[in-house]
Amino acid sequence: MIGIWSTHSIIFTQIVAVSLLVSFCVPMILVPITWAKVLQWTIPGHDHLAVYFGRCLGAMSAVLAVFGLKAATLPSILPFYFDLLIWIYLSLAIVHVWGAVKKIQPITETIEIGFWTLLIVLSLCFYPIT
Repeated sequence: MIGIWSTHSIIFTQIVAVSLLVSFCVPMILVPITWAKVLQWTIPGHDHLAVYFGRCLGAMSAVLAVFGLKAATLPSILPFYFDLLIWIYLSLAIVHVWGAVKKIQPITETIEIGFWTLLIVLSLCFYPIT
């Protein structure tokens, strides 16, 4: 399974990077509270900390996505980038499982477990074989 589609790892990296920028990073940076409401989070009256953390997460994710576009132009660093992505996706899946087990997140966040798991599997399938 690992690397079965490795010849397409560059295009996979570009698609994931642009998709995450558009669907996740930019909204988290620009409108984190609106983003949270779309995902059915209850927002407290005092939301400055939520805005701050949302923008921080969006900014860090944007840097990761932009570096994905850079990595796609440098095939020699693609394995490192894929390793990084897989560990980040695994971490995010674990965080979402924990939230589901503790029943402290909306159902939309629990559904994300499948999304992060899918990205792990796809990343393994597109893993660049050098």
